[in-house]
Amino acid sequence: MKVLVIEDELNIANFIKKGLEADLFVVDIANTGKSGVNLARSNQYDAIILDFKLPDILGSEVSSLIRENKPSIPILVLSVESDIDTKVKMLSVCDDYMTKPFSIRELAVRLRALSRRGEVIQGDVLNAGPLSIDCVKHVVTLNGKEISLRNKEFALLEYLMRNQDIVLSREMMLEHVWDMNTDPFTNTVDTHIRLLRKKIETPKRTFIHTVPKRGYRFFAM
Repeated sequence: MKVLVIEDELNIANFIKKGLEADLFVVDIANTGKSGVNLARSNQYDAIILDFKLPDILGSEVSSLIRENKPSIPILVLSVESDIDTKVKMLSVCDDYMTKPFSIRELAVRLRALSRRGEVIQGDVLNAGPLSIDCVKHVVTLNGKEISLRNKEFALLEYLMRNQDIVLSREMMLEHVWDMNTDPFTNTVDTHIRLLRKKIETPKRTFIHTVPKRGYRFFAM
C-alpha cells in the first residue's frame, strides 16, 4: 500500500513512516496541510493519514480539499483530542479516527481495512480469485464448484477472507472463531488451517500463507 502522512510533528511522522515501512507500506510525508493537499492531488495513494491540527490548515479543511479531486480516497485522522464532539466532527469528513498515542500495528490494520472497503466484500459474498464464500447461504465455491466445509472450517475461512492481506495471530483466530481465550500454543488453529488448505488449495493456487512466529495471512496468488 502507498500511504500519504500529513503530519507537522516530524518525530511522529517519522515514527509512522518507519513503522509502516517495516510492514511493507510505501510512505510519503507532508509537513503542512497545503503540501499534503498538493501531494494528494498529484499522486496516487491507497490511503491518507491526516493530523487534525496542522500549522496552516485545519485537518477538516484539508480533508475537504482532497475530497474535491479524490472523493473516494480513504482518510484516517489522528488527534490528541478524544472528546465526542471532535470525533463526530472529524468522522463527518473522514473515514476513521485514532487518538494519539496510538499503536502502529493497529494503524496498519485499520489502513488495510479502509483500502478494502467496497472491493473485497460485496454484501454477504466474499471473493478472492476463483474462491467465493456466501456467508448467508453458507456455501463455498472454488472455480464454480461447491466445496463442503465443516462449521469451524467455514467460520475460519470467513474470518480470514474478511481480513485479507492482514497477518492474523493464532490468538486472534481462537478468539474470533472459537470465542474463547485458549492457550495460544494449542494446535487447534494449525489443525484447522491444514484441513482447510487441503480443501481450497492446489499446487498451483495458494490462499493461506504462513507468517513465521506471527500467524497466517490470506491472499490469492
